[in-house]
Amino acid sequence: MKIIAIIPARHGSKRLFGKPLIEIHGKPLIQLTYEAVLKSKLFDVILLTTESKKIKKVATDFGATCIITSENNKNGTERCAELIGGLNWEFNKKDIIINIQCDEPFIQKKHLQQVINLFQKNAKIGTLISPIEKSEILDPSIVKLNTNTSNHAINFTRDVTKLKKGYKIYKHIGVYGYTQSTLMEVSKLMRTKREENEKLEQLRWLENNYLIHCAHIEDNIQSINTKNDIKKINKI
Repeated sequence: MKIIAIIPARHGSKRLFGKPLIEIHGKPLIQLTYEAVLKSKLFDVILLTTESKKIKKVATDFGATCIITSENNKNGTERCAELIGGLNWEFNKKDIIINIQCDEPFIQKKHLQQVINLFQKNAKIGTLISPIEKSEILDPSIVKLNTNTSNHAINFTRDVTKLKKGYKIYKHIGVYGYTQSTLMEVSKLMRTKREENEKLEQLRWLENNYLIHCAHIEDNIQSINTKNDIKKINKI
């Protein structure tokens, strides 16, 4: 069984154009995230994938393997699936693919290990969740969710009023894990209306009755979603 890390990086991000190449403390965001994943030493292979030749050149310059995928991919999972489907490798259906969004430069080994551990319990899809601060609850750039007593996600949203009442609110961290076969399955599902409205790919999986197992981490790590997030980081 192989454990493969993929970091999808889209240059044409609508919320923050050119986000992967924005410099933070002298390095592009994509490099900071790559180095955090590399430092974990958890993966047999680490791959970057993008629609941008500019991002590929930057990634190659700092020593990463980066593969161009279609600009028609709507989300990171579709991009990961195209990459895996195009590799001339022999895959075991139980090989684990970990998708780390490029806006997670503060991800650590202990966080990634918790996602990987979900697959020892026969998970097919897993993700990371953390405590949420009061100041983040009304922020639409931060994805919120509820879980049930089995630690399965039951809802994701940017709008806190759409969460289920009576359930604890968590912050979603941009890391997904899938078995290789599940990645290929979910990438072929039809996009749903709610997914399109909220720009949340995981809603498609929930609406098609896939269980999303959640690993809790104690750290409320800072993702890079907006210009304000960059300002926060540059003050540190």
